[in-house]
Amino acid sequence: MKTFDALARRLIHYGIEPLFGLMGDANMQFIASYIDEHGGRYIGSTHEAGAVGMADGYARATGTVGVATVTHGPGTTNTLTALTEAVRAGTPLVLMTSSTPSSNPNHIQKIDLERLTEPTGSAFRRPLRAQDVPDELGRALAQARSESRPVVLDIPVEFHGVEIEDTAAAPREAPVAEADLDPELLDAALGVISSARRPLVIAGRGAVESDGHEAITAFADLIGAAVATTVAARGFFSGHELDLGICGNLAHPDGLTAVLDSDCVIAFGASLNSYTTDSGSLFEGKPVVHIDRSADHLNRYHQAEVGLCGDAAAVATAMTQVLISEEIEFASNRAGLAEKLRNRVPSDDFVDASGPDTVDMRSAMLRLSKRLPPNRAVVTDAGRFLRSVWRYIDVPHPRHSAVTHNFGSIGLGIGCATGVSVAAPDLVTFAFVGDGGGMMSLTEFNTSVRYGLPLVLVVINDGSYGAEYSKLQGFNADPRHSLVQWPEFSDLGVALGGNAVTVRSLEEIDKLDESTWAPENLPLLLEIKVDPSIDYYA
Repeated sequence: MKTFDALARRLIHYGIEPLFGLMGDANMQFIASYIDEHGGRYIGSTHEAGAVGMADGYARATGTVGVATVTHGPGTTNTLTALTEAVRAGTPLVLMTSSTPSSNPNHIQKIDLERLTEPTGSAFRRPLRAQDVPDELGRALAQARSESRPVVLDIPVEFHGVEIEDTAAAPREAPVAEADLDPELLDAALGVISSARRPLVIAGRGAVESDGHEAITAFADLIGAAVATTVAARGFFSGHELDLGICGNLAHPDGLTAVLDSDCVIAFGASLNSYTTDSGSLFEGKPVVHIDRSADHLNRYHQAEVGLCGDAAAVATAMTQVLISEEIEFASNRAGLAEKLRNRVPSDDFVDASGPDTVDMRSAMLRLSKRLPPNRAVVTDAGRFLRSVWRYIDVPHPRHSAVTHNFGSIGLGIGCATGVSVAAPDLVTFAFVGDGGGMMSLTEFNTSVRYGLPLVLVVINDGSYGAEYSKLQGFNADPRHSLVQWPEFSDLGVALGGNAVTVRSLEEIDKLDESTWAPENLPLLLEIKVDPSIDYYA
């Protein structure tokens, strides 16, 4: 069996389906074999960054390892921003690529892949013999899974045509044993928690990955805590009467007040970075109990009173069992908070600033949220529009939420949303992007068209690079330098094979209904025209 065929066979054997990628000299043989000989499902992107973004989104939505493949040289250099985003999001992902043929030291696409990808934070693996290629794939998958980060797998292209033997044995993974909780630290944590009167429980992405909703919610209810999430865990407490939403500098006013009023914070699987803590100011004077599976994550951004290393769900369960067995009673003082949250009117957060041909993006998101299907996934690119989406567009389940802001890059949202849509075909995936980020990767919208994916691309178009517009104003510089005269996005959406709707008034949003998201109308590009001069953070 040729190495390329053994590689395709192993991908199927390890359950890697679909495979995302962009074809080139370094991977075309095993991609063809994967599809034709082994029946694999392949999703071809229009750009290498899109392929990595799709694998990233797929992994986040499924909790499995996402796999992408690109060719050598520029095929790999094109992935670096998306690869760094996946590293910083903690996504288990394998990127299969290849160094150029060693027989041609002057190959035009030659570049040192290990040195190239090292700054992204990815791991790097390269088999030394053709015979080792299939097993090395298994090791890369296991490493990505155990370390929750991308692994770049360099399979030298000259190995592909070599005859090898392959038994397609199952990968041998050492079982990951959870470390026993330190009883003294557990006791110290419960001592801090038992004295609280207005506790706050925060769930981060680690809580999602541990499937900790039931255990953490039970613990929070036992101690009478208000609950909140990081951006990466949006939807974790969906429907809970004391759900404050996002904790941090993007919290809504009522949520922010309740966070500030808390006298103890218990964080499960959250990094507690400067966004969640508003540079530490939200937790000032409050004892913090920090739980995370990785000891390296404890006290990384915020010094905790007690740091517990362990799985979020397991620790929450252990805490609950101890509290119940010792019959500790809590006198939580959250009187009236549930009613206040229930009666909250989000439109009171701001004064609508819609114009004759534009809408206030905050009002637009509020109106749109009432018209979205309940079976939805929500993916957001980075940009000035984020606060409006995160505050006013709910996510029913945290697995179906993804944000591509971990490296501060725009332009990654469409690829990630495509991967989420592939992972959750029974949902409608809504990808929210700005006009600048949308233009960077708009051709990837055609990928959802080619594969018939249930995706809606929502382009919030202020005709500018919005963050730069605001910052130029802050520098007393002319913000017009950030303005861009784009073509009509609706025309582009149709040209790329999809359907398109343009919204210039709130009344036009009100006309959207369930038929808008009907399968026969998808993929759909929904353009929302907004004014760049409005201060959406006021």
